[in-house]
Amino acid sequence: MTEHPMTDWRSIDRAPQDGRWIIAIHRDVPDRRAVIRWDPGRAGDGRPWHVATTEYGYAPDAFTHWTPFPELPEPGQGGEKGGEKGGEKGGEKGGLTG
Repeated sequence: MTEHPMTDWRSIDRAPQDGRWIIAIHRDVPDRRAVIRWDPGRAGDGRPWHVATTEYGYAPDAFTHWTPFPELPEPGQGGEKGGEKGGEKGGEKGGLTG
């Protein structure tokens, strides 16, 4: 299993363009994070970055850096407390967070 700490930020020009969700830093709001993916179907319209919480697309240079999601914990190692739900388990998709 390869670990990617949240400090492993990479230049957005090296971000995957295969449709997988990643965490990114927006150029105009650098203190917040966005869950985004490259949408090949929108590459021709000039706004190929798709944010998880909206249908709005962003230009290729709207984000400066990205990092992959961390690996999921093995079953029984998540550190969850009884009854707590979080992230994908609760059916949520992330957008800009801060």
